Amino acid sequence: MAQKRDILLINATVRTVDPQNTVAEAVLMRNGTFAAVGSQIDVRRSATQDAQILDLGGATVVPGFIDAHNHLSVAAFAPDCVDCATPPKSTLAEVLSAIELHCRTAPAGQWVRAMGFNMSYVREQRNPTRYELDEVAPHNPVFLIDASCHAGFVNSAALSRVGIDAYTPDPGGGEIERDKTGEPTGVLYENAANILHSTSWNAYAERDWDRAVELLHARMNDYLAVGITFVGDAMVTAKAAELYRRADAQGKLPFGVQMLHAADHFFDTHDLRRTDIIDRIKEPGSDRLIGGSMKIFVDRAYPSPALDKVHNGCCSHVGMAFYPKTEVGRLAARAAELGISTAIHGMGNCAVNTVMDAYENSRRGRSTDAVLRLEHAFIAEPKQAPRMADLGIDLVANPGLAYLWGEVFSFWRGDDQAHLRVLPVRSMLDAGVRVSIASDHPCGSFSPAEIIWTAVTRQSYRGASIDASEAITPEEALRLYTINAAHASNRADRAGSIEVGKLANLVVLDRDIVTCAHEDIRHARVQMTYVDGMKVYERAKS
Repeated sequence: MAQKRDILLINATVRTVDPQNTVAEAVLMRNGTFAAVGSQIDVRRSATQDAQILDLGGATVVPGFIDAHNHLSVAAFAPDCVDCATPPKSTLAEVLSAIELHCRTAPAGQWVRAMGFNMSYVREQRNPTRYELDEVAPHNPVFLIDASCHAGFVNSAALSRVGIDAYTPDPGGGEIERDKTGEPTGVLYENAANILHSTSWNAYAERDWDRAVELLHARMNDYLAVGITFVGDAMVTAKAAELYRRADAQGKLPFGVQMLHAADHFFDTHDLRRTDIIDRIKEPGSDRLIGGSMKIFVDRAYPSPALDKVHNGCCSHVGMAFYPKTEVGRLAARAAELGISTAIHGMGNCAVNTVMDAYENSRRGRSTDAVLRLEHAFIAEPKQAPRMADLGIDLVANPGLAYLWGEVFSFWRGDDQAHLRVLPVRSMLDAGVRVSIASDHPCGSFSPAEIIWTAVTRQSYRGASIDASEAITPEEALRLYTINAAHASNRADRAGSIEVGKLANLVVLDRDIVTCAHEDIRHARVQMTYVDGMKVYERAKS
């Protein structure tokens, strides 16, 4: 549906996020784009006589938020999964009880996915075993996904369904945890969980594709309610791409989605000799569904990211990579040859260096304006920032994860590592790196208000301060979540700011998150969301 009348928003604080950070009074939307921005008098002159005029009563207008790194295709199935989020759950008994309750009514043999479990927030400080899951789910294969998505916990039925037993070797880049007798405990790390991710997700989608489309559409509406108007799905498998294409064909994508394509499974390495993978990545999309990009992993979360630490003046390496540094470079170079954009996941400082090396080599001798994306940099060095800036790398950061994961990241870093910072957004910005903010949902909240609050205050769920020197200002956070995120998504010429000619994607907030008290940022509420000049969300009046 296209915008049919001019829409004029007046009596507002319009934070345009243009190059000058201009604050206007009014904005005019026409034919899905911004037609005028400025003073109330000037913008009124540009409107047609039949324009719809909305007096916002002093509310704040900002560009639509762009979540460039989100796992929408995973989060979409949350309503049909078991909610095992810790917090608020705080014991294994609560987690297991939730699974048991769900399985009482689930058809025997049907896959059951459970989401949100974080061992660091349960009293027992351990993961559930296959035998505990057997007790609460005797008739269903169960896959309890770690909140990081880098591990999973399964019962015996699930192990049997995918063919994992005492004789199954650990896959490259993964680990099957075993007891003293060699039997799998039900804990699967990284690539060892790949087959569980794919098999269980595919089962949910294929049992009812129409419902899968409705669940995706509903989750996107949840995003609109917090002001998100574009998403980059950072791990799209072949089946997830099929879901998006079905939704697009049915007109069930209420905003744009950029697909960052996976290989065959979640953490698999792309084989860019295969035409089926290349064709899937490069398959033409639509105005609402954008392809042409792929996700590359460098380091693992378990046992830790790839980190170079310093002890007594000597450098030591900890953590593990998914595959050799040369393979990352080869993939980046081959993708560049094929005209495929890349988003490369690097969590630790060693992984960050690997990504920078790969990009420097892949761009050597080529004249290109392609966006070079580095995802995460959870634990990195400020001294890495100048090189990142010189290479023109877009850092897609996740400062909102400090809320639930800050203490875990600090533990990974360890003590007496002054050269390392947790989520070093301030350091990167000060060195000239173009940084954007993304949620990484469902690993953390998808609410921009909550994430901006965390980026500004650097407070964790337990009240700890997570490298407070890396805090940014609210005005910076707004820019990082809009125009910078648009650049990382190859959309800066079309979206990310309220400027004439750009897509009319905007959010009306009940307060000015730039000037209000920092504690109030997290309580900001979206009153209206517009996509392409159409109102797609309005908060119910209380």
